[in-house]
Amino acid sequence: MGRKEQRDMKNKVLLASTVSFLLLGSLIGGLTFFFLNKNNSDSPCLAYPFTVLPVDFTRIQSIIPLGNLNPPGHTFPTDHMYFYVNSSFSDGFEIYAPGNITVTSISKILYLPPQDNISEDFSLEFSVCSHLSGRFGHINNLSRAILEVIGGFGEEYGDTVYEWEVAGRLYIGYFKKLDLTLQAGTLIGRAGYMGGYDFWLKDDRVNLDWVNNEWTEEFQHTVCPLAYFTEDLQMQMKTKLRDWGGTPVEPVGYCGRIAFDVPNTAQGIWVRDGWANRPEDHGLALVYYNINASMGAISIGYALNSTWDSRVYLFSPKNSGFMNRNFSHITNDGNSYYYYCKGFEYSTSYDKVILLKMDGTRGLYLQFIDHCGSLLPNDPTILYNETSAIHYSR
Repeated sequence: MGRKEQRDMKNKVLLASTVSFLLLGSLIGGLTFFFLNKNNSDSPCLAYPFTVLPVDFTRIQSIIPLGNLNPPGHTFPTDHMYFYVNSSFSDGFEIYAPGNITVTSISKILYLPPQDNISEDFSLEFSVCSHLSGRFGHINNLSRAILEVIGGFGEEYGDTVYEWEVAGRLYIGYFKKLDLTLQAGTLIGRAGYMGGYDFWLKDDRVNLDWVNNEWTEEFQHTVCPLAYFTEDLQMQMKTKLRDWGGTPVEPVGYCGRIAFDVPNTAQGIWVRDGWANRPEDHGLALVYYNINASMGAISIGYALNSTWDSRVYLFSPKNSGFMNRNFSHITNDGNSYYYYCKGFEYSTSYDKVILLKMDGTRGLYLQFIDHCGSLLPNDPTILYNETSAIHYSR
């Protein structure tokens, strides 16, 4: 498939699927969408516009930093944070407006049959000021006050209604435009029945950059929401920056990152040649782990090889040699590099390895080798076979 055809297909899919992705978000690996609301276009932006904790912090186990990897839906570093409930609280936690915001839309999704006992949830887009907009996702129910203002959901209320099916489950989505002002501290609803909720924030004064910005338009203004809270609240919230199990992030207070591309090197995001639908599903991310920034991460979407598709492989990067080399050091030098990742060990050696080799400045080969219990040679690069490798571009 040529690059123009890929672009045309991408645009058609985005047009047809934006609302379903918008509603589902990370729940089923949908595309994280681009939004910059301008309802508060005349409102000046304060340095710290968020003055209230967005959730009941006594019930929060973890805040997952930006850049989470969960292929294939989030093969690329994810552009939102997750607020994850302490498992002791099966009824989740309350969500509040973190500052004075204007709600610009609310979406509702119905699950038929229910998914993990959840039959519906909501997402809410909002603007903060002339440069800031955000979104909350996976709100399990809305506050009574908000429901009284918006009435019901359906075409009779002016909503756009969509239906689609995934893996035998019917989804019905409702999209409602609004212009609803909420004061800081206003109760929005409740979340956490399925684990947590999502928090996006975009600042159009921040411009991130990738080698191929066609794939990343919706990510380019991503910022860490915590940085926009008052300093005392930031300190409190950073104590919750942990992995899903509650282990603190490294370095302490690390809020994550999503843009890693270094031109003319292997570092960053890639897409398998011949991809269809959205690129991230067929992507490859050679980046760094959002829980421990010193760990390298190889995130693979659909590479058409079920033995290693849709997984994240972690390793400790090195600044010399051909083993576990820092991605930004790999160039089109004719060499292949090999990666022994966490879980590849067999006894005192390895039986699995990932090989990488640059192909020009915007091409890359990746080959996965599994000896199924037999030890690899001391120099596994001798096993490199271009016909067995997957080619990626950007």
